[in-house]
Amino acid sequence: MKSLIQSVSAFIFTFLIGLSLQAETIGTVGRIEEIALLNNLEYKSAVLDVLKTEDALEGWLKLDDSSISLSASYLKQESEAIGYQASAILPVFEQLSFSASVNQDLSENFGIDLSPLVHSNTTAQTVLNYNQKIAQAAAIASEVAENAVESFLEWASASKVHEVQKKIVEVKKILYDDEKIRYEKAEADLDDVRDAFTAWSDSRTTLNTAFSKLQTAEAGLYATLNVVPEDYQIESPGEADLMELVKALAAKINTDELSISGSIDILNAEFSAESLELQFNSTWLFEPELKLSGDLAISQTELPKFSATAVLSFGLDDWNAFEINTLRSELDISRQQVTQVIAAAGISLKQAITASENAAINYKVAEVEMQQAKELLDEAEFLNGLGEYSAAEFEETALLYEQAQNSLFTAAAMHYTALRSLLDYSS
Repeated sequence: MKSLIQSVSAFIFTFLIGLSLQAETIGTVGRIEEIALLNNLEYKSAVLDVLKTEDALEGWLKLDDSSISLSASYLKQESEAIGYQASAILPVFEQLSFSASVNQDLSENFGIDLSPLVHSNTTAQTVLNYNQKIAQAAAIASEVAENAVESFLEWASASKVHEVQKKIVEVKKILYDDEKIRYEKAEADLDDVRDAFTAWSDSRTTLNTAFSKLQTAEAGLYATLNVVPEDYQIESPGEADLMELVKALAAKINTDELSISGSIDILNAEFSAESLELQFNSTWLFEPELKLSGDLAISQTELPKFSATAVLSFGLDDWNAFEINTLRSELDISRQQVTQVIAAAGISLKQAITASENAAINYKVAEVEMQQAKELLDEAEFLNGLGEYSAAEFEETALLYEQAQNSLFTAAAMHYTALRSLLDYSS
């Protein structure tokens, strides 16, 4: 999976050229992922949330809040003088800011404001929110890509099953016609004809079922990708390509190194607890307001003058005993939720590993079954050469081999999907 920054760049670039794209034929897992991410509104919104939150990030220094003002006035008197004043405010921290001003008489004022009791967790909360948005966007990207690939492989399996079933119907029809001819020649009885007809009828029913599943899978795939067939023509991946994907993914994942630490559910629970902890730590039992100010005035005609003020204010609403107790309770609950989510994630990981192991076993079984079907096909070919197997019977055996190949493809697809689910737990 690309890093979030790469995904954002790819999203922006593709979005800008997306309207000029012509109909495209796609048949690779990588391209399916890209199209799914490009057209998924939830992922787009998550990316925009990251960009907006990044723009809202604040540092400890408040230099962004600095301001400069210029003012001028014209007074119609004997001198018809023009007066002006320039001033600047420079916040450094939440507790400290400087100010300065100068007028047309070159009189200058320098001020300092200090609020030592001011405190907040706004900056830390903004950083925490940014990290959460990044994690959320990455999790959505992973889920969207995984769902798209799963739909793609389900459609590919359904497509292969449908194609083979159409051939089976044709062969069953030929075998039924052959039985009728043999019956007319007294080489077969009526039960043989009836069995052949039943087999042909059952194959047509199976074909209808396969066609229905194919339509459902196709509709699901285009819906998952949020595209229409007029814009994208989808092709089934080759068996060799899928097998290579399975091998590459299996080599990348070591079940002994999997961890639940990157689970989005755990991260969200931890973010929530950390946010409450920041709020709890920044809430004081008593929060009066203390403001210290100093001002230095310098003019051309007088000696410098310095003045200072100190203001302390407080009220009954500055006592936060209830707020602190409430936050403490909420924080305890939030930490318990983290513990529960971690336990649930551990169970999910074990289930994902078990599913992957079962998928690997089914894949091996499918390989053995395909090899057995290949041996039967070789035997049928030999008997056909001796004239003991008709062309239709040989074709029927060949279709059994194709079915075994399709079963292997489906098993490989399920194995690949199960392995992909483990990627969320890999470091």
